[in-house]
Amino acid sequence: MKKSVLLLLCLFFFPLQNASAEIIRVILMETRGTVRLTSTKPFSVFAGESHISQESSDQVAEISLRKGGIAVNGVNAKQTTLTFIPQRSGKLFINGAPYAGNILVKARNGTLAVVNEVDLEEYLRGVVPSEMPSDWPMEALKTQAVISRTYALYQKRKNSDHEYDLPASVLGQVYKGESHYHPRAAEAISATARLIATYKGAPALTYFHSTSAGPTEDANDRWGVDYPYLKGVSCPLDFGSPYFVWQREIPLLQLENALDKTGVGTIATLTPLSYSKAGRILMVRILHSRGETLLKAEDLRRLLGYKTLPSTHFKIDSFGKTLKMSGMGWGHGVGLCQWGTKVMAEKGLKFDEIVRYYYPGVSLQKY
Repeated sequence: MKKSVLLLLCLFFFPLQNASAEIIRVILMETRGTVRLTSTKPFSVFAGESHISQESSDQVAEISLRKGGIAVNGVNAKQTTLTFIPQRSGKLFINGAPYAGNILVKARNGTLAVVNEVDLEEYLRGVVPSEMPSDWPMEALKTQAVISRTYALYQKRKNSDHEYDLPASVLGQVYKGESHYHPRAAEAISATARLIATYKGAPALTYFHSTSAGPTEDANDRWGVDYPYLKGVSCPLDFGSPYFVWQREIPLLQLENALDKTGVGTIATLTPLSYSKAGRILMVRILHSRGETLLKAEDLRRLLGYKTLPSTHFKIDSFGKTLKMSGMGWGHGVGLCQWGTKVMAEKGLKFDEIVRYYYPGVSLQKY
């Protein structure tokens, strides 16, 4: 076997992270295929506190599943979890995308789960410009930095006994690593360093969305999450959003295919059944060849796709071979509205005023 792919098990202690750092664990992907990890410098591989030395002149690790563990460059390490740590000033890439911090790869349920273990402030450098355009007003970017920092810490506290804190997608916060860094976003993060929104001394649950197109939502109506700072506020300033109003035409076959796994057959009708106080649909009633199905509107949106159905604030204009809909807003409607934030910042409001407006009763403090 070539030396470049030889894995030698060397049992000695080596600290994986600075104990004083605030580390966020972000799951980047789950795949049944091969993950390609590359680095600008040689890297170390650990299984727990055991150091696995990989001698590789090209700093490449082709990571795949094997019976009983994970293989690196074709050699079975016989471990279910490996952590890849770059040398000082080195940089790790996953399938060509650069990430700060360490990369943890775990074999579970027949897939490879790839997790980025990264310092919170570095994590934000990949989140803020992914969640908000970097040419927006600086006070808007500062607002996004504070609420994204807060949201990450809330999820870390909630998921401390889980394998990761949050995903790198809209199901958590969009995180694109170093490939999406922007100097204006970095400036906003630095200007608000370690600042979070708190309620009763703990990180608040700072949900946010793109466009409210009306009052923000009461989280208790939407998800049964009962916090006084998530009861909904007026949001009359986001009319400049391209998603303030929208129309969609969805082929009936596409709708049936999307709902097939829920037991829905050939659809006869789809009608709204209940509404939130803010006017968004909570439940829909579907009559179909297999009977009747009551479905949460947010599940309908998830199954159809978030771009196909931008929000649950919609009405059905006609129903036939094509479902014609018109609606307002983008996102779940809970918490901060980003387009409203943009306009408030343009009108001269500071980031702390915007945070307190959308989350009434929170305090701002350093974590």
